[in-house]
Amino acid sequence: MTLWLEDNLASRKVVIQRAILFSAVTLFILFVFQPFGTINSTISYKFLRLSGYSLVTFCALFLSGTLEIILSRHKLSNRLRLCIIPCLYIGIVAVFNHSYFVVSIMGAWHWQNQLLFILFTLAIGIFPISLIYIFNRYSTKAQQGPQAEHSTIISSPPLKINEPFKSSLITLTGENKGDILQLALSQLLFIKSADNYCELAILIDNKVSHKLLRSSLTRILRQLPNTCLVHRCHRSYAVNIALVEQSNGNASGLQLLMKPMSVTVPVSRSYVDAIKQALQLAPKAC
Repeated sequence: MTLWLEDNLASRKVVIQRAILFSAVTLFILFVFQPFGTINSTISYKFLRLSGYSLVTFCALFLSGTLEIILSRHKLSNRLRLCIIPCLYIGIVAVFNHSYFVVSIMGAWHWQNQLLFILFTLAIGIFPISLIYIFNRYSTKAQQGPQAEHSTIISSPPLKINEPFKSSLITLTGENKGDILQLALSQLLFIKSADNYCELAILIDNKVSHKLLRSSLTRILRQLPNTCLVHRCHRSYAVNIALVEQSNGNASGLQLLMKPMSVTVPVSRSYVDAIKQALQLAPKAC
């Protein structure tokens, strides 16, 4: 489960997953621990009314996730995201839950209660938020671990490219200050997304070198020329069609065999037709 959402199908699934997770945690805490004075409440149909908080939490998180995806279309820095996104989630969830509290119990809006619901939202949400954060930290280290010996964060200087490729040099920038990578499109094998980083596989003197940029895959693809042959083939991969040696598989999924022959790139079902068409139209690299 990713920390920041992007404008893609995978993130839309995460929105639903997060909403289900948080609403289930809310229901569990309210039923089992009955915090915030509910354990002493004698109100009729108490557990039925408490279950309503789970439903409004789901709706609030679904709306918050949708708004986060919309915001991802704008190029926001991680620092700005860290300020806006949590406030967006906490504010919407608190307003939704307080509105339900007004309708089901109080019958009148009180700003003091609204502030209390912001604190309640933080108190209940801190557990799943912590689990998601720990999961992302662990998965990032696990994915980067096997390549730690030959993967580095690019700051400066830029990658040196042989003379024949200088005419097609491009410059990619990451989200960190000074995070810059210069390379030739003709040497880019594929790009792999790993949480907040992207791994670029670059062919230099028939050897594959792996470089990392702190950026989303969508952000890097936007920096490439519109006429280049780098196509997205998976929610986590983009591939240079010109360097594909052969493809194996069917409509359920392909495996692209790259230069050198030991490198393979997966193609998910939703991208199979587009990649097959691109392979037919793309000229082969020399």
